[in-house]
Amino acid sequence: MIYGYQQEELRSYCRSCIESLEIWSRRIIHEKMVETYGEGFLDLVLDNGEYLIKKDIRNHVHQLKSSDSTRIKRTVDALFLDDIIYFLCNPKWYSSLFKPALDIVYPQGKDEAREFLTRLIPIRNSLSHSNPISVHDAERAICYTHDFVEGIKQYYRDRGKERMWNVPQIIRITDSRGNIFTDPESSALGALYTITPEFHLGEEYSIVVDVDPSFERESYKILWEMHGADIKEAQDKNTFQVKFSERDIAEQCYISCKILSNKSWHRYHDSDHTVVFVFSVLPL
Repeated sequence: MIYGYQQEELRSYCRSCIESLEIWSRRIIHEKMVETYGEGFLDLVLDNGEYLIKKDIRNHVHQLKSSDSTRIKRTVDALFLDDIIYFLCNPKWYSSLFKPALDIVYPQGKDEAREFLTRLIPIRNSLSHSNPISVHDAERAICYTHDFVEGIKQYYRDRGKERMWNVPQIIRITDSRGNIFTDPESSALGALYTITPEFHLGEEYSIVVDVDPSFERESYKILWEMHGADIKEAQDKNTFQVKFSERDIAEQCYISCKILSNKSWHRYHDSDHTVVFVFSVLPL
């Protein structure tokens, strides 16, 4: 199957897989570190006068939080893959905090976990810098990340709280304005994004959503709405495109994307995850 992908399709899928791993990693790191050390674990000073977390991570987390406080609300939201490996595979925490979750996939312990996760770093770097990746790299990215995520899911299943709600969610959004939104929050009202500056009559706009690839594509539907009306030509596609016409001119317009699993119930009654984009369309 993988050989049938075009390079850009392959890159997009691999990027989604790695971002899914990062999202699940951040969740368990946040849960375990806060449970053990409290919300202020990033700057916690131990009894011996040393910081719990090494300096370069503290510095870059503070820098990212100060530059983008609306997106980065928790310490873990600022963690890169290298940082994630630092937490998950650190001898200080592995046995007491992360071993029960990682043992499922890495039964030989922290060194095995570090080995496989570290192999993803050059692939992630290539994807981040628009460099091509080989089919072999893509296979490794897909296999390693899926194994990791399934292991974390199994850990939560065994404890009766598989992410509380085991439903597909959007993990990344990109648009034609160059915006990138990752791990949008989940709530009954949906994650809300205000797109600026204003659009004008005749302009085009497009949105691409990536759904957690640990869920089979056949297990959910993607629904798009604009001004409250279904956009049939975009249904079940991860891309929405529009050219604004006179009927779209308004101070406040919106596009919404809803993810619905094939289950008989949905987390928020009418959807399992919703993102909403608000913007203005001006006349010429």
